[in-house]
Amino acid sequence: MKKFLLLFLFVLFHLNFFGQEIQIKKLDKQLKDHPQADTFRVNRLNELGTLFRLIGVSNERFEATANQALSISRKIGYATGEGYALVNLGWINSQKGEHQQAFIMLQQATAIAEHTNDKTFLINVLVLSGWAEQRTGELREALFYYLKADSVAMKLDDKKLIARCQTSLSSLYQNSFGDLAKAMDWALKAEKSAEDANDLRSKATAWSAIAGIYTTLGDQENALAYYKKSLGANKTLGNSALEFSLLNRIGEMYRLTGKYPEALKAYREGISKTKFPYNIELTESNMADVYVKMGNLPLAFKYAFHSLKTAQELNDTEGIEWIKSILADAYLKENKPDSALFYAKYGYAEASRTGTLEFKRDNSQAMADAYVQKGDFANAYKFQNLYIAYRDSMSSSEVTNKTSVLQYNYDLAKKQAQIITLNQEKKLQRYFLTGAFIVMGLIAITVIILLRNNRHKQKANVLLSKQKHMIEEQRDQTNKALEELQITQTQLIQSEKMASLGELTAGIAHEIQNPLNFINNFSEVNTELIDEMKQEIEKGNFVEVKTIAVDIKENQQKINQHGKRADFIVKGMLQHSRTNTGERQLTNINLLADEFFKLSYHGLRAKDKSFNSEMTTDFDPNLPKANIIQQEIGRVLLNLFNNAFYAVSQKIKTAGPDYRPEVSVATLFETGNIVIKVKDNGNGIPESIKSKIMQPFFTTKPTGEGTGLGLSLTYDMVVKGHGGSIDVDTKEGKYTEFIITLPLG
Repeated sequence: MKKFLLLFLFVLFHLNFFGQEIQIKKLDKQLKDHPQADTFRVNRLNELGTLFRLIGVSNERFEATANQALSISRKIGYATGEGYALVNLGWINSQKGEHQQAFIMLQQATAIAEHTNDKTFLINVLVLSGWAEQRTGELREALFYYLKADSVAMKLDDKKLIARCQTSLSSLYQNSFGDLAKAMDWALKAEKSAEDANDLRSKATAWSAIAGIYTTLGDQENALAYYKKSLGANKTLGNSALEFSLLNRIGEMYRLTGKYPEALKAYREGISKTKFPYNIELTESNMADVYVKMGNLPLAFKYAFHSLKTAQELNDTEGIEWIKSILADAYLKENKPDSALFYAKYGYAEASRTGTLEFKRDNSQAMADAYVQKGDFANAYKFQNLYIAYRDSMSSSEVTNKTSVLQYNYDLAKKQAQIITLNQEKKLQRYFLTGAFIVMGLIAITVIILLRNNRHKQKANVLLSKQKHMIEEQRDQTNKALEELQITQTQLIQSEKMASLGELTAGIAHEIQNPLNFINNFSEVNTELIDEMKQEIEKGNFVEVKTIAVDIKENQQKINQHGKRADFIVKGMLQHSRTNTGERQLTNINLLADEFFKLSYHGLRAKDKSFNSEMTTDFDPNLPKANIIQQEIGRVLLNLFNNAFYAVSQKIKTAGPDYRPEVSVATLFETGNIVIKVKDNGNGIPESIKSKIMQPFFTTKPTGEGTGLGLSLTYDMVVKGHGGSIDVDTKEGKYTEFIITLPLG
């Protein structure tokens, strides 16, 4: 059977590129519009080179593109760009048969990947190095590179890359070493890694590898089942390279089962999907073998010699070994044993050098048949025995049983994992229910304490207001009016702060609900266990008593753990509600925004259980910490989030059933400043009042629902308190977005 490894690796590492012609035109335009020799141009040149490599365009343009990327990268000191350019040049030199130069460039790319500590790039270079070694028949070296790539991917814990490396190893063992048991082992590992990554492309390639192994074993029922799974996945992926690979493999399945017209149909459809020279060589050699078996020798010789020429130009060692055996079979059918021996001996010698079991088998059979035609039965017997040995080592019942056991064990492990997961979920649900009562009790205590504190503050404010009023009556009328205005403003500011505190309290209650639920659950379980312990003590069953005591101790530890978690949440949230001390400290803005985003939402939900809104976050993972007053910026964020949720809640009342409320928060680092964006898809702000929203006492809310000080205080805290800025972008009936810019210091 014609090998699939080089084709398969080609598909495997380029699955992300489809719609290639459109992409090439797009890159050509970007390069034309951007002649500057910088990293942008290098990246586009490397992307273009990778696309050229994928669709097999002329080496001249490909090589010019790669050389330009390499030259610019070295000139500007761009190591990553240099590495990718070297990979493309390594591919080109390998295609031209200049393998020594190819390996030099791949070694340089490997050194760059290790220097820049780019593990993903290193894995790709290692696999490409293995591919180049495979091209020259150096199978042990190829295995070394694939195993090293798999080791790096394992340390990186990237399931997609692990799946790709494992599929490469499966294909090497299947198509070059002829070890189908190891091939199946690696293919099943690849399928498991692909499922863990939930990556459809990786699963499709793993299924295709498994199907190929079953094809070789003659188990066409299982092979067809896996081909259908892979083809079904590719309908979603829409990948032409994978489609070609699958069509070629399906043609192989038909060829091996004697369904020659169906095989030719699949090969012709596959060859129409590719422009890559190696793919064309592969398909034409398979078609030549089909025509030999059909007795159509003119077409057999036509496709065999044409594919042999391409294989020699590409220096495809394994392809040459395979096509030589086809030509030997064709000359045998023409009763030309000398010509058959000429090609079979060459193919057998090359296959013996590379260690490719499949082609040693095919060429030894051709030599045995040729010696029979010549009447040299001693040599015929010798090579017939070699053919039988090679054949049996590839498709013995022992190998078939090994692959079946591997498949069974893999399926069994998947089912056991599902059972364990279900049991764990059931146990967690029981713990969750047990902690509910404790949570409610702690919530009630927290609410009572906060309400008492609020009443004391309100009484103190009333007393202070009366004292000020008595003093102001002794002043003249003008000063009296001014002081009354100041009192009103002070009261409204305090009211705004207390409203924020109430919303913060509702959010805190929701945040501590989960750990308190756990506490209640564990407490209830301990009560039941104590009752059980009493019964066992009465029975004298002290072994069971000790077991129950251990369970009680573990539950008590969990109660303590979740109690500390609840205490941590309350202290952390109350920290943000305390009066501003004016002290700045380095703060993680992403964490602060996320906390108040949740608190605002749950605060509104505490008032209106029917309210729901989608919450979207887009935090810059590389955002530096800012030296800010946490309490002030926390109140700024809480006010903006409250306004946003209020806006979408109002739109729900008038919008149709298709309206989906959404509030989002995003952060980014831009020109030395931290930018926070809060956006809602509510009714927006009319242009006529947009300029007034930052003014004190201006509000669009009904009387009693707002003081008009929220945005005014927000403006003061951001602009005056932190030297930042606040802008608003809005479209009436569509959306509102507040943009806060804060300096790092």
